Amino acid sequence: MDPPRRPYYRGNLPKALRAAAREILDETGREDVGLREVTRRIGVSATAAYRHFQNKDGLLASIAAEGFRELAVHLEGAAADRDPLVRTGLAYVEFALQKRGLFRLMFGPILAARAKYPELAAGFDLIKRIVARAAAGPSEENAAALAAWGLIHGLSALFIDGLPEPHARSLAEEIFVRWREAV
Repeated sequence: MDPPRRPYYRGNLPKALRAAAREILDETGREDVGLREVTRRIGVSATAAYRHFQNKDGLLASIAAEGFRELAVHLEGAAADRDPLVRTGLAYVEFALQKRGLFRLMFGPILAARAKYPELAAGFDLIKRIVARAAAGPSEENAAALAAWGLIHGLSALFIDGLPEPHARSLAEEIFVRWREAV
């Protein structure tokens, strides 16, 4: 007797796979995201994922690209503020604090493979341009823009990975204001 077949998945399977993987990212981290676990969570066969993603890294790159698009939306409004550097920095920190697993994924080892994933490279470049505009104008190769991004990103990473700070937002704002005044 043949084992019972699972019903055909109706809906947007890639979106469902990414959503399940993001849940795992939030719960336990990148290391626990696997195609078998993701497909088990949404009730499809493991082979179904391979119709949309070549492997685990393909799924993770897709999620990271999605994260960069979300971060860009979050930063765009802040960059239009009268104090773009401080507001963009705060929006970046808030995104990291709200989406820790996603943030770690976006800037983790998968980013080194961005040449292999054009959507991921495009998302990263978009963030680089937004932060550069907020920091020092249109040139993303400007040393001031890179320094600003280093400060913003480094502080975000510290807050989510080890610096237990109950007042992260106010502390970040103070740091960004002082840095802006110093440059």
